[in-house]
Amino acid sequence: MEATLKMFAFLLLCCLCNGGNAYEECKPSDLAITQIVVPGHVVGGYRVYAVAVENRCICSQGEVKLACRGFNSSVHVDPAGVLRPDGDGELCTLNGSRPIAMGLEYAVKFYYAWSSQFSFKPVSSTIACSPAAPEPSW
Repeated sequence: MEATLKMFAFLLLCCLCNGGNAYEECKPSDLAITQIVVPGHVVGGYRVYAVAVENRCICSQGEVKLACRGFNSSVHVDPAGVLRPDGDGELCTLNGSRPIAMGLEYAVKFYYAWSSQFSFKPVSSTIACSPAAPEPSW
C-alpha cells in the first residue's frame, strides 16, 4: 500500500511539473479537415463542397495557414472571416487569423463551389495555451 501511494505521488508530481508543456505537443496537423460534396447542390454548374476545420488540440490555434494551391470558388467565401487566399496562390489564412478553440463546436466551416475538390492542408499556426498555474510558495 505504501509503495502504491509513493508511486501515485511520484506520478502526480511528474504531471504537475510537466503541466505547462502540453502546448509543445500541439501542431498544425492537430487541425482536422473534413470535406464533403453537398448532395443536390450545384452553383454555376459546379458541385458545392462543405468544409469543416476542427482543432483537436487542447490549446487554441490561431494565425492558421492552409495549403490551398489555386483555390477558387464560384460562390462567395467571406475572405475576412473564413478563408482568404494570401495572394501567393499557395496559402490561405483561415478564420481571419483568429484562434480556433478545441472541439467540433468551434470548428471553422465554409462552403465553396468548383469543378473539383481542393486539397486543404494545415501548414502553420500559432499555439495559444494558458500557462500552468504558479506553484504555491509555502
